[in-house]
Amino acid sequence: MEPLYYQTPYVKEFDAIVTACRPAKHGFEVELSQTGFYPEGGGQPSDTGRIGEVHVTHVEEKHGVVVHETDAPLEVGSTVHAAIDWEQRFSNMQQHTGEHIISGLIHAAYGYDNRTLTSVPVIFPSENAAEALPLHTETFTENAFVSWFATGSYTLLHRYTIGGSIRFDGSDIFGVAKKYRSLPLYSVSGLWRVSDEPFMKNVTAIDNLGLRASYGLQGNIDKNTSPYLIGKYVQATILPNNPEDALRPQNAPNPDLRWEKTQNVNVGMDLSLWDNAISLSVDYYYRKGTDLIGMRMLPLETGYSSTTVNWASMKNQGVEVALTTRNIHTKDFTWFTNLNFGFNDNTVLQETVAENSTTPSREGYPVGAIFAYKTAGLDDEGYPLYLTKDGQKLSAKDFFQLNNAGASSLSAEEQRNLLTYMGSTDPKVSGGFTNTFKYQRVTLSVNCIFNFGMHVQTTPSYSLTTYDRGLNTNRDILNRWTPDNPDGTSPRLINSSDRPEEYSFYDNYPILNSLDIYVKKQNYFRFQSIRLAYDLPTRWLKPIGVKSASVSLEGRDLWVIASNYHNYLDPETMGNPYASPIPKSFIFGLNVNF
Repeated sequence: MEPLYYQTPYVKEFDAIVTACRPAKHGFEVELSQTGFYPEGGGQPSDTGRIGEVHVTHVEEKHGVVVHETDAPLEVGSTVHAAIDWEQRFSNMQQHTGEHIISGLIHAAYGYDNRTLTSVPVIFPSENAAEALPLHTETFTENAFVSWFATGSYTLLHRYTIGGSIRFDGSDIFGVAKKYRSLPLYSVSGLWRVSDEPFMKNVTAIDNLGLRASYGLQGNIDKNTSPYLIGKYVQATILPNNPEDALRPQNAPNPDLRWEKTQNVNVGMDLSLWDNAISLSVDYYYRKGTDLIGMRMLPLETGYSSTTVNWASMKNQGVEVALTTRNIHTKDFTWFTNLNFGFNDNTVLQETVAENSTTPSREGYPVGAIFAYKTAGLDDEGYPLYLTKDGQKLSAKDFFQLNNAGASSLSAEEQRNLLTYMGSTDPKVSGGFTNTFKYQRVTLSVNCIFNFGMHVQTTPSYSLTTYDRGLNTNRDILNRWTPDNPDGTSPRLINSSDRPEEYSFYDNYPILNSLDIYVKKQNYFRFQSIRLAYDLPTRWLKPIGVKSASVSLEGRDLWVIASNYHNYLDPETMGNPYASPIPKSFIFGLNVNF
């Protein structure tokens, strides 16, 4: 009988040199000069860990090369310390008895079997692995905050109102430079009730008309940063067989760390007409964020490639409208409509990217900006053609200037300039409306929401170089270019014998994810809920001591009208192939008041 099969996690630490760093769909792909990808005895990464100062989100092997997906870039040629979490894999139990095979599978964490509710000792592959997994750890975080505030308002003749507030917030998170520890926050506002003016007395159609404006300053704390040099105690081997205590810096000190600030300007109007048959509220807002925490590149002689400091900025501006109407109002029947929608535009004013990043900065673009390579269909052999800024149609080899190894010979800045802004993940207009119909004791409410003008970057449904015919796929593969289907609009499957430079390029770099053909419009109109309710007659309720009661039946997420969300279960989660469908639900309710 072979040993029982189980897994146990531990941490693999090693030093390496960054040999490659390129953008990926969810961050960056980093290759190292050496790796602990397969621990002794076999293992699997648990998708957590760090390389230097950045987080590792995924680890996998691609054609013999170990790729670490990170949430930030790393400087090529720099030496880093990596700590990757692993799960050690052991063999399974299997016993042969004559013509029968008895096999078993046990998966335990720290020796606990939740089926038998028993524990067995865990045998770690090494003492270091056991020490890396203490049975009990504690973390303790303490921050001090102090605030003073005052607020007040004054109204003159019931028509003119001014108000203001001031507060003084302090935090020990900004403890190095005393002048940055506290931030004065304030706001001022004014209201003019135009409808109460003497010259409005004869305007009977207007029930209420008010104009208002405000200005204020807000502050925010980013607890993920620190003004101090933060270090981690580790065991380092400088001389052979002689481990020593060491302190590994985690971030560069930032004595000028301070509050993030946002300035707010708001101008609005409130209007009610014809005995409140129509109520309208319109607001214009402008918000500018300054001293936002953003990444700045550092000279390598500082020991860090980048750090986060207060320097980024962005702005938001838009219009919000809320409208309520009483469409029909009779003795037995009423119909009310509530509509709200907003237009928003945001722009990143200051941002930087790593010098070796091939993804453009969002400076001058929305925070949800999507960049992609413009394509011009397929060539005569089914390979994608790329469209240059001056209108030329080029192959991947010419567009990216690929060398014999399939890597681009362009600089990082030149590669950034190849990308084109395609749109934003944020909607240009969003809102919702509710219609409420009531006939005697029956009430019907229909609630809808909508989002228009946004885009999403989807994932290609198949790989050009590593397509596995033994795996399931969708029908997009049938629309690919083949000699028998020269009118196919999807790229062909390619192999290393044809155009080896382009094969290596598509195989090693996630370029396919960044093509404009995979950037889709994401517009949808959803019937969020439909509710039918009935108020029970009072004569039924009084004998049993009930003041009022109603029964209702509600359906949620029953229909959606949207732009094409082919290959996805719902337009709202479009772009995430692992998202669960939004379920339709029906709810029966009983509301009783005594």
